Amino acid sequence: MGEVVDNQRGDSVSTPLIYGNLFVELDGKRARTICGGTPRHPQPVIPSDSVDGKQAVYWPHHGFVRNGILHTYMVRIVFDPVLWFYTHSISYIRMRLPDYELIDQQDDAAYPVNKVWYGFGWFELGGWYYTYGGTESRELHAARARLVDDKLCGWEYFDGAGWSGDPLKTRRLEGVDIKISTQFSVFPHDGKYILLTQDGDALSNDIYSFVADSPTGPWRNKKLLYTAPEPAANDRLYTYNAMAHPQYDRDGMLLISYCVNSKRPRDIWEDASIYRPRFLRVPYDLILN
Repeated sequence: MGEVVDNQRGDSVSTPLIYGNLFVELDGKRARTICGGTPRHPQPVIPSDSVDGKQAVYWPHHGFVRNGILHTYMVRIVFDPVLWFYTHSISYIRMRLPDYELIDQQDDAAYPVNKVWYGFGWFELGGWYYTYGGTESRELHAARARLVDDKLCGWEYFDGAGWSGDPLKTRRLEGVDIKISTQFSVFPHDGKYILLTQDGDALSNDIYSFVADSPTGPWRNKKLLYTAPEPAANDRLYTYNAMAHPQYDRDGMLLISYCVNSKRPRDIWEDASIYRPRFLRVPYDLILN
């Protein structure tokens, strides 16, 4: 957070980095940044206490808005000098718009049981709200819930053949032959379902799509849509977490974003262009045909 001059930020004090979560609200005319703290000392919207003396933050997944309430899942990650970071828990968080006032926050009961980090690809179908999650082995799983009195409840988990109330019976969705990224997208389009993910193997720069006829697959029609070029030009850079933004469809094309960062933290202050999302548009014909 802070001023950029000649593509450079100040030091980490004058332009502090917010770890975890903030929101950028778009209304078609302007962008409004929402964070905690003050402009001089910004903090995440949803803060986290430390875990065993180690810094922890809430990292947002996907979400949806109904009746003026934002429903979102966030992963609580803990920074560790040996592991880099690890997942501690997953939280279901509700906030009231337009002020992003916290209504409540509760841990997802399924994560301690099946170790799936749900919260991506939310959409409503037949009275159910579907969401997807990954695992440490980067498999894709599906779950769904009802929205009752503005709160998700009555969870079911896809068990390979149908739906079960037991999260331990979840099974990976078939047809995805790569590791999914830690963040990804699933969304309905023209009677089909599209999965978009970066290859989750060793920070690959390849972005893929898959198509299915039902929310639970099987997935098919694997397409390599794009290979991010930044690491080829600078071996300190890496790309990650490609996501789809179908709300911005234009002229039969899907908007896709991905993140860029550097293995040398100081680089993002010395070259402000590095730590910004990249965007591209891909024709739906390339994904579906």
